[in-house]
Amino acid sequence: MPHELQVVGKAARTADERSRHSLCSVPPIGVRPPKPTPIVIAAYFGYVIVGWFLNGLGSVLPELENELGKRASAYTFLPGVVLLAWGSIVVRRHRGAAPASPHTSTMVLGSAALAGGVLVMGITRWFGVSAIGAGISATAAAALIRLMPAMLASARPDDTERVLIRANAYSSLAAIAAPLAVGLSILLGGGWLPGIVVPIGGGAVVIVLMTRGNRTGQPAAALQPAKPVHDDEPVVPPFALWWREITVLTLCIVVEFCFSYFAATFLHEEVEMSTAGAAAGAAAWGCGMTIGRFITSTWPPPRSILVSVVLITFGFGLMWGIATPVSSIAGIGLAGLGASPLYPTRMTALLHRFPRSPDQAATRGSIASGIALISAPVLMAGLRAATDVRSAYLAVPLLLAVLAILARPIPAPTLATEASIQPALRD
Repeated sequence: MPHELQVVGKAARTADERSRHSLCSVPPIGVRPPKPTPIVIAAYFGYVIVGWFLNGLGSVLPELENELGKRASAYTFLPGVVLLAWGSIVVRRHRGAAPASPHTSTMVLGSAALAGGVLVMGITRWFGVSAIGAGISATAAAALIRLMPAMLASARPDDTERVLIRANAYSSLAAIAAPLAVGLSILLGGGWLPGIVVPIGGGAVVIVLMTRGNRTGQPAAALQPAKPVHDDEPVVPPFALWWREITVLTLCIVVEFCFSYFAATFLHEEVEMSTAGAAAGAAAWGCGMTIGRFITSTWPPPRSILVSVVLITFGFGLMWGIATPVSSIAGIGLAGLGASPLYPTRMTALLHRFPRSPDQAATRGSIASGIALISAPVLMAGLRAATDVRSAYLAVPLLLAVLAILARPIPAPTLATEASIQPALRD
């Protein structure tokens, strides 16, 4: 996406011309990422603890329902609700406001509140107190999700896509590890709480240590923009310039959650695997996502979404069409591999539409996440209730078809090297 925006008509033409020009360049292959700075490391751990929380929450839900009743199932919807509500309020209150920079103090408070909220949620059998903890942790997770893309965009303006992909790779790794840690904690007799709160608390400590020299209320980094930004450019570009990016981003996240939420259900109900086997088989999705994101953080991902669409479709065919244990698990893993670059690359495309205000782009990205967190389970659960999980999964190829129509190729990134990182970022 372009790095400069003018007023609507001229800006749209300029953006499209620059995008077409960028697509003619071939990005370097296998370029080693620059050494991460403390701020980037803090953001990486922010992604890890959020991924651990969101996926660990699903793993502990049966235990929570045994302790607190079926009302605890509402906890899984809280992060999406908070993201959607908070993002909408911020957008309405700060429309046209001066650009803001992300603050490391928000990351520190958010990570501490996430660990504290999970502790309160799990330390009591009183539903009222537990619900307060769940609300605190969901709000903290929403704050981190809203903050971290803008933090990375400010810290690495010339390398945003790659650090976003690497951050999401660590989050995907946490998504695999969290259920295993919860299961191990229960197996050892400690209950589910240590398996989720200890890693999140440890990540919060790392964030505090990485940001200890920059928590005076100053922005994450006093940076010059990666590309020249003119004073006459709007802080919030017209909706006509970024509606496509946010729509594609939302649909990409919905596709992800269709698999991450219901792959185990498909394996159990349609392939007739045991509950434990289905849960283990569904981990292929996270494995595919993790492998793909680590690869594309070094080798640039395809600029067209069609590569991801083809891989996910082929994986879906193995899972849905052949529907044996081996083919279904392989298909889920292949679909995860295909989906791995979707969120970070499309979030980067949205950030590039807001050159003066990455915080505003990140806020709108959090709204997209909130919509997806709510709509994906509602869509799949509703279709499953009306038919079965096999028929419900037909929503996936329809979503992929819409993505293939809407999504434009994104420009090749300018990959930073160690020497190109600004001196201020080395501190």
